[in-house]
Amino acid sequence: MDTCGSMSALDRPAAELTVMDVYDIAAVLAHEFERIIDRFGCESLVALVPKVVRVLEQLEALVSRGAAGQEAEELRRELERLRQERSDKSEQERRHQKELELVEDVWRGEVQELLPQITRLQAENKRLLVSLKESPVTEEDLHKQEGMSEKERRVRKKLEDLVEKQRDEIRAKDHELTLRNEDVDALQMQQHRVIRINQDLRHRIGVMEAQGKALIQQRAELQAATQLRQQEVTALQLEVTRLSKELRDMELEREISEVEGSSLTKSGRSLAASPQMTPSEAAPPTTIKPKSVWVECGGDPGFMENCFERDKSPSILQRSSIRRNHEEEADEDEEKGPADTEMQDQSDSPEQDSDKPRFTLQELRDVLQERNELKAQVFVLQEDLAYYKSDESEDDTSPFVCASPPPPCSTSTESGIRRLIFTAIMPMVAAGLITDDPTLLPIRRLSFV
Repeated sequence: MDTCGSMSALDRPAAELTVMDVYDIAAVLAHEFERIIDRFGCESLVALVPKVVRVLEQLEALVSRGAAGQEAEELRRELERLRQERSDKSEQERRHQKELELVEDVWRGEVQELLPQITRLQAENKRLLVSLKESPVTEEDLHKQEGMSEKERRVRKKLEDLVEKQRDEIRAKDHELTLRNEDVDALQMQQHRVIRINQDLRHRIGVMEAQGKALIQQRAELQAATQLRQQEVTALQLEVTRLSKELRDMELEREISEVEGSSLTKSGRSLAASPQMTPSEAAPPTTIKPKSVWVECGGDPGFMENCFERDKSPSILQRSSIRRNHEEEADEDEEKGPADTEMQDQSDSPEQDSDKPRFTLQELRDVLQERNELKAQVFVLQEDLAYYKSDESEDDTSPFVCASPPPPCSTSTESGIRRLIFTAIMPMVAAGLITDDPTLLPIRRLSFV
């Protein structure tokens, strides 16, 4: 889920929607469909559900495409920024290089201007040395030479200072250029590191999105299976209630028939033996002890709940067989007629015990528990068989899929939206309003056992 705040997926702007938000919207719509179906019935949503599923799948595809485009746009902007920084640094480096070239040109021009003067001074020095050797030096000439030499020293000193200053400037410019080159190298290394980090983050985001989709699909499957189990349990509880009512009615009818038969037999014998018996003495007994535990406890709701508390999904075949057994017993009791009634009147307690149920309540509960466990195992095996059949069909079609171009986002793996909506439209399928719809694939896979 998105952790950007407490804002729900329906309140987010369209540009900030993600795939997880689309799945949250689908879950909210599924709950709303369930509420509408529980309140108004299935007919009001028969034509709407497939359209809503299709719209949600298209929204999922658009959001996935928009997220990929947004990430690519961010990376493109980052690349443009790095390129701009690199071009600015190269432009600055070229500008510094031009400044250094200008300084060097100025220095060379000054040197070229000073070289003729130095040559002239050297020639003058040679001439003066020759003149000194040829003629004696006077005091005035010495003063003139000292004045000229002092002037030449000042000029030479000035030139040397200028040359040293220019050399210092050149060294400073070289050092600054070296620092700029080091900064450029460091920024390039940082750019490569940022690119690697972006690639790592994109890979992790892809893995997390795949895990989120898998978890959402698993949650949708569990919700659909839970809804299916609840509906099946409700239907079976209704069936159990109906059958228990039928059983109580049958037991009451059989009891009434037995009471009437026994009363007629006893009244005939009493009239034959003592015709002067008073009406109060000849009256048949109004109460007869029931001979079945179902007759005794069939009207007690607590007894029925205890009998069927472990049987949350009874089999219809076993219920029909139990019903047939009770009907056969009722027919046999009716065929026995008055002879059986006389034998029952003359029988003692051992004969009455033989008419009691042959199984105890604990044995009946054990049989029902064992039956439920076997049904659960059969259901698990059927699910495994359907899963392996789907895997085999995918393996058979895999060479053709590899040869074909990759499908678009809308026709990729089965979306979890259909599984979320499936929990809301199960009453429509159970009522037969929606049949073989290709957009409702989980219905055919999670059908009743």
